[in-house]
Amino acid sequence: MRVLLLGATGSLGSRCLPALIAHKHIVTVFVRNIPKLRLMMSPYLLELVHAIVEGDATDAAALKQALLDHDIEAIIDVAGNVTAPWKEPVLPKIAGAVGNAAVAVGTQRGKPLRSWITSGYLILKYPGTDNLFQDYWPSFLMKINHHEATRAVTEAIPIQDLKWSLICVAQMSPADRKQGIFQPLDAPRSHSLLLKATLPPGWELSWLASIPFIGRFLHGIYCGLVLYRTKYEDVADFLAEDLEKEDSKWIGERVGMKEKSKKDV
Repeated sequence: MRVLLLGATGSLGSRCLPALIAHKHIVTVFVRNIPKLRLMMSPYLLELVHAIVEGDATDAAALKQALLDHDIEAIIDVAGNVTAPWKEPVLPKIAGAVGNAAVAVGTQRGKPLRSWITSGYLILKYPGTDNLFQDYWPSFLMKINHHEATRAVTEAIPIQDLKWSLICVAQMSPADRKQGIFQPLDAPRSHSLLLKATLPPGWELSWLASIPFIGRFLHGIYCGLVLYRTKYEDVADFLAEDLEKEDSKWIGERVGMKEKSKKDV
């Protein structure tokens, strides 16, 4: 598949690039800082990239042009970071630009594009309730939760216009903390993720959840910091693997992810 990758200089995006190539996708990188990309990636890996486009991921017009110029079929948007409460949220702005560009190109072609858009586990449903994890967070903390705005922007798009999915991750860490220059992979790196739409996979409760008034909030923190940790490399491989499927079961879903533990085997 011809894929446009946003966020290739970030912690997840830098792992997505070799994973996508290992899965035989034709990759165009859309990046704000090309010199930084070249410092992070080996020349051999960059030789396998179809094209590198310099631009701002919040610029819908530039994204649309890249989609048209390189005949893109799918987008992986893992660009941007959570910003401080007093700054304009970047993640939903990028998601909005991606959505606008992709819908315009899909309408022009008469066929919707596929996209994965990064978000967080707080927009998953808290099992046994009609609420989301974020509903148990204090209002002052919600000011730094940009994932809800990303969810709202994305879910407003009908899937017949864009085959979107939301990546609902908590804490991620590298498989190799001494990761140097990124090199091509000899083969796809198989992942060991548990996956579930709408709800967190492999759900389990801790004693924290039974504390009056604040139990679900505290258990939600525990989930994010401990239970639902993933490796960047596993998430990257899953995304690349999923784009091989014409009709993924994750289209139109918020997808929770969890690294398998001994309890899950």
